[in-house]
Amino acid sequence: MTAARVPSPGDGVAERIVGAIRERTDLRPLAGVVLGSGLGDSISVAWERAGSGEPIEIAYADLPGFPPPTVPGHAGTLWLGTIADQPIAIFRGRIHFYEGHPMALASITSRISHGLGARTMVLSAAVGGLDPSLPAASMVVVRDHLNLMGTNPLTGWRYEDGSPAFVDVSGVYDAELADAALRTLRDHGIAVTDGVYAAMAGPAYETHAETEMLRRLGATVVGMSTVPEAVAARALGMRVLGLSFVTNAAGGAVSHEEVLLASKTAAEAIGLVVAELADTF
Repeated sequence: MTAARVPSPGDGVAERIVGAIRERTDLRPLAGVVLGSGLGDSISVAWERAGSGEPIEIAYADLPGFPPPTVPGHAGTLWLGTIADQPIAIFRGRIHFYEGHPMALASITSRISHGLGARTMVLSAAVGGLDPSLPAASMVVVRDHLNLMGTNPLTGWRYEDGSPAFVDVSGVYDAELADAALRTLRDHGIAVTDGVYAAMAGPAYETHAETEMLRRLGATVVGMSTVPEAVAARALGMRVLGLSFVTNAAGGAVSHEEVLLASKTAAEAIGLVVAELADTF
């Protein structure tokens, strides 16, 4: 898939946002990083380890067509700066399908990153653990996913000639980046495994029956994001690294406040991966 032949939903939103960003900076990031619920402190970790220069931060509300997130734990700002001598764009919060936005906006972070010049997406998210052997506060590097959100992220996308976005998603998640993330986290003594991410539409958490269904389907963790951004990034020819943080056992009683509290301990791991893998993006 060449850079000249990539599909688009045709709404023009990403293009307007990229134009607004270009009025403030000419930085061309190698990667876009999305920080999920409660993971915003990852920027501080990455910056302390390998930051340089003078970053800027732009509120989503100041970017035309970028709706500010309504979910607690999502700051709603775009950070642009240099980590390990590499230009990086970090989104502190994402837009979710369950907030009532169209799927095209749920993938807006990937579309903006691509428009700015990025070739890699790092997608982090707080998740529920489906594998009983997964301890809380462990990391899962995503190898594959199950899209159970009820719609495909590329619905309505077309190439310039008008043809539908028939995209091969058999290898959405980059194997080399996944291997590198696993090594990095293990080298630092962080509990980590790899597995399959099941994406549900949300916002309700899973029932006991749904949890058992997901286990039987082969999922390791379950969440309400990542997949729209990952599929869009793949359609745009980008490499994808998925990093999930287990906050709780799926199917049990849980609140979003508990998810946010648990996620704070994952900031170190996410920031570490960004700092140490930046030169491979």
